Amino acid sequence: MESLLKWGLENSTPSADPSSNRTKLDTAALAQLFGAADDATLMKEAMAAITNPEVSLEDKQIAFDNLEMLCEGLDNANNLENLNLWEPLIAQFDSPEPELRFMAAWVCGTAVQNNIKTQRKFHSAGGTHKAINAFLNDPSEKVRAKSVYAISSTIRNYEPALKTCLELLPAHIKGTEKYHHEDMEGIDRLVDVMRKEAKKVKTVKCYTILG
Repeated sequence: MESLLKWGLENSTPSADPSSNRTKLDTAALAQLFGAADDATLMKEAMAAITNPEVSLEDKQIAFDNLEMLCEGLDNANNLENLNLWEPLIAQFDSPEPELRFMAAWVCGTAVQNNIKTQRKFHSAGGTHKAINAFLNDPSEKVRAKSVYAISSTIRNYEPALKTCLELLPAHIKGTEKYHHEDMEGIDRLVDVMRKEAKKVKTVKCYTILG
């Protein structure tokens, strides 16, 4: 409250120097003061809706949309671990609903993009395996394509994920090139092959999700 009063006083009078040091407001504190939920609360509420069997598929998709937008922020993506949301998020790769598997891949891909901390957590929680399995076996082309996005995000500049990826991909996809996690042109070539593969019609009669 004291910082809010100070901010109000400082901004109630014009300043000759717009770059002068003025009090910065804590957005989380403001949210609490005015009754609005902070991002952490919104993320937890979104996951609660996604994992609640009583919530409709449409509402789960809305919750996933909100979570994906929140995870575009670096702090929020990092906070997935603190909020214990990685495990229930990755578990959605096992959902019987293709729309939820699609959204899981989307959120994961967004959260791990250019972020070594979230790449490590996603990988250690089994996310790399789940995404590759979805890419190789999911009967939905949408899910396979979005899983490529998640894989692409996690193997760039992160060697353990790339190593796992190359171990699991069949020879006709990875070829004979020696890929390196810091060689973006090489990774781009691999991802391009995967995107083309994802568009191929799957003749799998049943979808078995591997751990």
